[in-house]
Amino acid sequence: MGLLDRAALRLLEGLRLRVRPASTGGDHGGHRGDARSAGLQFAERREYNPGDDARAIDWNAFARDRTLSVRTYEEERDARVHVLVDVSASMALGNPPKLEAARRVAAAFGFLGMNQVDRVQVSPFREALGRPTPTLRRRDQYPGLQGFLAGLEARGTTGFAETARSFLERTPSSGYVVVVSDLMEAADWGASLRSLAQRGHQLCVVRVRCDDDHTPDLRGELELTDAETGETLRLTATPALLTAYRAEVAAHVERTRDACRRAGGIFVDAPVELPFDQVLRTVLA
Repeated sequence: MGLLDRAALRLLEGLRLRVRPASTGGDHGGHRGDARSAGLQFAERREYNPGDDARAIDWNAFARDRTLSVRTYEEERDARVHVLVDVSASMALGNPPKLEAARRVAAAFGFLGMNQVDRVQVSPFREALGRPTPTLRRRDQYPGLQGFLAGLEARGTTGFAETARSFLERTPSSGYVVVVSDLMEAADWGASLRSLAQRGHQLCVVRVRCDDDHTPDLRGELELTDAETGETLRLTATPALLTAYRAEVAAHVERTRDACRRAGGIFVDAPVELPFDQVLRTVLA
C-alpha cells in the first residue's frame, strides 16, 4: 500500500489548497490572481468607462437594457507549494512513528498541488535544508514523490533557523510553505517564521506529535539520552519535574503557534495516534 490509500486520495480529489493571490505565480493554474484581465475566470460585470477595451463590452447586456457594461475576469495562476519535512532523529519516536505521519501529510499536500497544476517541491531538513525533489506539476508524477518520501530517514538534529535561511536563499519567489515537524527543538522559531512571511510566503505549520512528547512515562532514577544530540543526562523523574517539562513543551508550542498566526499562517496539531483520515481532515480543514 502507498502512503495514501484510495479513501485518502478520493478525499483529496474533492479538496483545494486555498492560496492567497500574492503567493501565486505567473503561469496558468488553479488559483485566482490579483490581476483583472481577459483571463479564464469570470469575475464581475461593471459599467463601461471611457478608455475601457471595447472588446470587453457585454453586447448581450446592452441588447437587454441599452446600457454599456464590460465583463472583467480574474486570471487563474499556479502556486509554488513547498513542503519542508523534519527528518531529525526525534521524528522516529511514536507509535506509529512521527516520520510516518509526516510522510503522509507531505504526500497529501503534494498530491493536492499536483492535482491543481501547481509547482510542488518537497525538501527534508535536519540541522540544515536537504536536497529537494524536482519540481512536480502533474498527477502522474505522484509515484515519484511517494518514492522520495519513503526513502527519508530520521536522524540528526533539528536546525530550523538555518533551514529557513537556506530556503529563502534558494527560493526567490513567494509561495505556499508547509512545515511538517514535531517542534522538538528548544530554539525559538518565531524569527524564522516571520522571515518567511516577510518574503511573501503563505505559511502552514503542521505539528506531528505523539503522546510521549507531552507525557513521557518516566519514573525514578534515570539516565536519558537525547534522541538527536546523543547527550546523556542523569536525573530523578519526580512529579514536579514532569510537570515542569510538560509546561515548558506546552509554552514552546504555544509560542510557535502564536508566531505562525502573527505571520498570517495557520498552525495545526496532528497527533499520530489519530486515524489518518481524521488527521487529514484536521490539517486541510
